Amino acid sequence: MNIKPKTAVLAILTLSTIGLATAKAPDIDPARIDSMVAEVLRQADQHPNQTAKPDGQAIRKDVVTRLQTLEILKNEAFKAGLDKDAEVQNQFKNVEAEFYANQYAAYLERQTAVDDAELRRFYDQQTRIIKLQQVSFASADEVRAAQELLLKGLSFEELMKRYPNPEQEFDGFISPQQLPPQLAVAFADMTRGDVTHEPIQMENRFYLFKLSAVEHDPNAEPFELVRNQIAQAVKRQKVNNQIERILKDNGINP
Repeated sequence: MNIKPKTAVLAILTLSTIGLATAKAPDIDPARIDSMVAEVLRQADQHPNQTAKPDGQAIRKDVVTRLQTLEILKNEAFKAGLDKDAEVQNQFKNVEAEFYANQYAAYLERQTAVDDAELRRFYDQQTRIIKLQQVSFASADEVRAAQELLLKGLSFEELMKRYPNPEQEFDGFISPQQLPPQLAVAFADMTRGDVTHEPIQMENRFYLFKLSAVEHDPNAEPFELVRNQIAQAVKRQKVNNQIERILKDNGINP
């Protein structure tokens, strides 16, 4: 039977602690108990199906049992010499590195401030819907010739008539999040009437796009109702950008 280590530990934690009744269980630092209780309550608050208020006393009792069980098994692992086993230590170092990396990301998020202007910009980006016009070409030479026509004053609509394709019939609004990543990036800073400066290649075709209309999604939730979620999203985005800079400064290109 192939049981993952975490699964095995969780299974042990659910077993009856008959053996603990005949001997004194180890004392656990109250600060450790408080820390785990706070984490359990935090996870409960974030659970989408959480309706009833968690039973704090029951949670604390369960946390004490968990920590005592882990402490006992850790001591048994030391008696077995696992703290000297090279492979065990390699796995421990990997887990330790991941733990501190996650803690540092959480620390950055706590230290990151956002203002209303940032939240409004993010909200507007996430709730805007756009209408696109496009022309496709078979080669890079064709698309460069089309760009020359635009520079000479030909309208994008006239260019569409010269290079028709069935996809041009679509005239509806879409969310930028529905687009392929390369298109979403291209339209992020464009305003109504802008045309892509560089051709976008997709599946052996070259495209020019025009952002013909921009509106606010009428089905989007009001800003005040989603303000907290937006704040968390903006913080995570800023933290991710900061972590990317740190990685690049240390020789890694994410």
